[in-house]
Amino acid sequence: MTPQPLARFVVSHPDREKRTLVRIVVAVVLLAALAIAAAPSRRADAIVISERETSYIATTSRMIARELREARDLPASEQAAVAGRQIHDVAGLVAILLDADVEQLRVVWSQASLTRKIALFNALSQLGVPYKLNADAPFIALDCSALTRFAWAQADVDIERGSAEQYARSGRVSRDELQVGDLVWYPGHIMLSLGMPDLIVHARSGQRSVEIHRIDATRIGWMRFVSPLG
Repeated sequence: MTPQPLARFVVSHPDREKRTLVRIVVAVVLLAALAIAAAPSRRADAIVISERETSYIATTSRMIARELREARDLPASEQAAVAGRQIHDVAGLVAILLDADVEQLRVVWSQASLTRKIALFNALSQLGVPYKLNADAPFIALDCSALTRFAWAQADVDIERGSAEQYARSGRVSRDELQVGDLVWYPGHIMLSLGMPDLIVHARSGQRSVEIHRIDATRIGWMRFVSPLG
């Protein structure tokens, strides 16, 4: 065998190492890309809220709703202060969970009328209740229009079942006029506003339950807003 010059090995050996390293890097990148493509997609449209947070909001809202209903015979100046501390706390938590302005939500809730507060906190009292099509059993199972009907019924405002019926028989409001308890609608679904245009509580279908939610910016433009109070 003819001896190879030492200089040839000194030059070519590093080149082989570089080519090998490039191949390894390319293989790793391809494998990572394949793993990402094969992984199940994660839903980005729902905000995950722990069972403890859900229970706290629901339980506290139930107590707030009861105190508000008992305050209906009080002068308006006294009604405004009912359950103030609890409303302040729940508003703060909801705002944090939905990445909203804490002080703005607290002000919106505290300044809402007693009737609107009663509707709001009765809706929030149902957080975690399972969704079931055509169900109308508060604290057990609800569909979207059953939730909004229950909430407003506790405020002595009777609205019909059915999302289309509730939308058709309520007064139209603009997005800028939206208040606590107003209804947010699109064909087939209805929600209750938390008093800020993109924040709602609703009974969500698809193995879900009553939840608070921020409407995606790309969807808010084709929502319609109505008030059960005309």
